[in-house]
Amino acid sequence: MKRYLNIIIALGLLLAGPSSYVTGKTPSVIYVTAKSAVVVDARTNKILYAKNINLRLAPASCAKIMTALVVLEKIGLDKLITVSKRAANIEPSKAGLRWGSQYRAADLLAACLLSSANDASVALAEEVCGSESEFVKLMNEKAKKIGMENTRFANATGLPSKKIEQYSTVYDLARMMRYALNKPQIVELMNKKEKFISGTDGRKIYLRNHNKMLWKKPKSIIGKTGYTIKSKHCFTGAAALNGRRKIIFALLSSKKPWQDINILVNHGLYLKGE
Repeated sequence: MKRYLNIIIALGLLLAGPSSYVTGKTPSVIYVTAKSAVVVDARTNKILYAKNINLRLAPASCAKIMTALVVLEKIGLDKLITVSKRAANIEPSKAGLRWGSQYRAADLLAACLLSSANDASVALAEEVCGSESEFVKLMNEKAKKIGMENTRFANATGLPSKKIEQYSTVYDLARMMRYALNKPQIVELMNKKEKFISGTDGRKIYLRNHNKMLWKKPKSIIGKTGYTIKSKHCFTGAAALNGRRKIIFALLSSKKPWQDINILVNHGLYLKGE
């Protein structure tokens, strides 16, 4: 009887909407559509849920967190950056930056993390190293330094690469997110729902955060989205509620990401006996 009750609870969570993750209960059995997922206690680093945590998959735009980390270490946020023709012509998602216009590094980081702008990511990479390919070397060096043992970045955007296989694991993405939480600039941007930026061409560009959880209550889930046809939906983030355990989580290759996030966060925050 208990087994059937657990299945019913799990199905109820599976069908729940994005605002329903805080229930105060967690089933002993949960199901997510993602090929791999992990939930980690942010304080103890203890794994609270695991599904194929070392499976190598495409990280999509979750890679932009590493782009932001490298940029923060290499250039000042007030630095003016000129957008190259290559950056302006990169594949969407884009902020719509114009070739030859200049933007503050802080605003390009906002475009990168809120609206997952590939043009902003390439412009930042080229400013730091002169070329995106050189910048990627720094990304991979940083990944190794923070313990991302099953990750290889091929570009600053997370777009599919024809030349180099790009992959990560949910365990590595959780490590990256844990490290990023120590960067106030990144946390501040991940908490922003929307923002306007402008460059030397005078145009105002509206940025809307792709993280839909920011529009739900309670507004305590931050993170970075990712999507390509190959990778499907990806996300790595953090959540906390009313002084309870803070958790870090990640999912890769999800068919229903917001549903999966609800389930993972509910499980992590309300796991009994912890």
